[in-house]
Amino acid sequence: MSLDTFNVVRPNAKLGGSNPLELIIEEFAGMVEGTLQRRSVTDGMINIKQVKGTATVSNYAIGESQLKVIVPGVTPNGTQTQFSKNSVTVDRTILARATLPLLDVFQTQYDARKEIAVEHGKKIAKFKDQSFLIQAAKTAQLSVNPYGQLPGHSAGTVVTLAAAADALDPAKLYNAFGRLFAQMMEKDVDPTADDVWVFVRPQVFYALQEAEQVINGEYVTADGTNIKAHIYAAWGVPVVPTSNLPNWQEDATNRPQGVAALMGNDYVGDFRKLVAVAFSTRALLAGSTIDLESKVFFDDVSKHWFVDAWLAFASAPNRAEYAGVILQP
Repeated sequence: MSLDTFNVVRPNAKLGGSNPLELIIEEFAGMVEGTLQRRSVTDGMINIKQVKGTATVSNYAIGESQLKVIVPGVTPNGTQTQFSKNSVTVDRTILARATLPLLDVFQTQYDARKEIAVEHGKKIAKFKDQSFLIQAAKTAQLSVNPYGQLPGHSAGTVVTLAAAADALDPAKLYNAFGRLFAQMMEKDVDPTADDVWVFVRPQVFYALQEAEQVINGEYVTADGTNIKAHIYAAWGVPVVPTSNLPNWQEDATNRPQGVAALMGNDYVGDFRKLVAVAFSTRALLAGSTIDLESKVFFDDVSKHWFVDAWLAFASAPNRAEYAGVILQP
């Protein structure tokens, strides 16, 4: 015969305390980060500076030196050297949050919190890629370097196709990339030695691969790191296919989930004619105050579970000559 009252074991109560959920308040914190690293195509490529104790990180630039002739009997005067500065400000925190009722968590046949955390990671990875690629595309189209009219610092490089259909023609794309890299080299940028990467949408990538212009290979960065990648056979430049390359008009007003709506007007732009963007890490100035963090926790006040992921970062044009785009007419 069962007793009317009896002792039970609550395995999630700390030291037999009164809170039966105390030991499960804190949960895993690595799911979002792991998903981000798997999904992001720019992760590890962009040199993101830590912004601590301030909101702004700056780069300083020096103009090229001037030469002169020594005239016998005349003491040579010094030539002028110009300096400039560029900066990026981290002024907002981006958050992904899901809230789950207490009872629902225990009555679901799978761990919804884990699945949500994975989706947070996918969304953040896509969001960061889009933000960096947007800034790279905008940097390439600058007619004036971000440091101003500083001697030795050039504008970006733009190559326009003759027809929209050329974006899927391997031979015409080959010619366009050749012109792009040639113009970048005229600005003292070596696409291979300066670690330039090419980003295209999947349809363009497979058009190039069918013509065997893009092959599997090993890319060696300037610091000697070996990377297994898709390589443009003619120039040895890595080619990355991604649906995150913008081909839409980024509008802070009409795209409530767009990059510009969350990051600000610096990310507004029309990218509907963008075919490819090529840039090195030197093209962008990026800073992070809060690296990606994630947490799954139970709130005693609201009696709900929260699945959070958040970060604070920003990017801006830095060296326009290290970026180039191919556009449709």
